[in-house]
Amino acid sequence: MKIWGRLLMGSLLLGLLTAGCGGTSTVPQPRSVIVFSGERIQPDPDRMAQADSHLRTQLEDIEANPSFLIRLERQDDAVYPWDTLEMEGDTATIFLERAAVDAQTPYLVYAHLHLMDQRGELLEWLPFRDDPVEGLDAEEAILEWVAEVWLLGRSVFDTQAHGPLDELTYANERGFLRPFILATQAERFSDERAAFTEENPDWEEELTDFFQRTFERDGPGYRPSAEGADLE
Repeated sequence: MKIWGRLLMGSLLLGLLTAGCGGTSTVPQPRSVIVFSGERIQPDPDRMAQADSHLRTQLEDIEANPSFLIRLERQDDAVYPWDTLEMEGDTATIFLERAAVDAQTPYLVYAHLHLMDQRGELLEWLPFRDDPVEGLDAEEAILEWVAEVWLLGRSVFDTQAHGPLDELTYANERGFLRPFILATQAERFSDERAAFTEENPDWEEELTDFFQRTFERDGPGYRPSAEGADLE
C-alpha cells in the first residue's frame, strides 16, 4: 500500500471511496456546521458535490501513485498540519493527533499538495486557482482547499470536530485565512507578515475579535509554544 501502514481512513475517506463510480459525485444534503460559540456554517450542496468529486480524484492519486510516499504518523497533541510536515525528496511525513481519526484525510491532502508544489504540479490539484502561485500565495491556496475538504467532511460525512481544522475552516469561511496563516506561520512568512501589517495595521486586532466571537479565545489555540492562545 502506498500510504505508510494500512490506514483506517475514517468516515470521510470511506464515504468518498464508496460514493459511486464515474460522473459527478452525489453527496448527502450538507448539514450546518456549528461550534460551541454558536457560529454556524451552512455549505451549499452543489459546492460540496464539486468538492467531493475533486477530492476523490486526489485521494486516488495519494493511494495509487507510486512516484511519492506520504507517511502519516501519530502523536498525543493536537497540531496544525503545517507545524509537523517534513519533506525529503519524494517523501512527506506529517503528524496528527492520535485521537483525531476523522482528520486523516485533510492532513494527507496537505502533505500531497506540498509534494505537488515541490514538483511544480500544484495547479493541477487546486480547484480554486488558475494562475501560478508561490510562497504565501501557494500556502493560502493549499489551505483554502484543505479547509474545503474539512468542511465537506464535517457537513456531509459527519466527521468529528477537530480544533486545528475547525479553526482553519472558519477562518477561510469568514475571510481571515491570510491573517490566520500569518499568525500561525509567522517565522516562515516574516517578510509577508511585515508587509501585510503595513497595509493592514489593525489585522491582529481584527483576528483576535474573530477568534473571540467564534472560539471564545484570543487567538489560534494549537501553536507549539505555550503562548499559543495569544497573538504574537
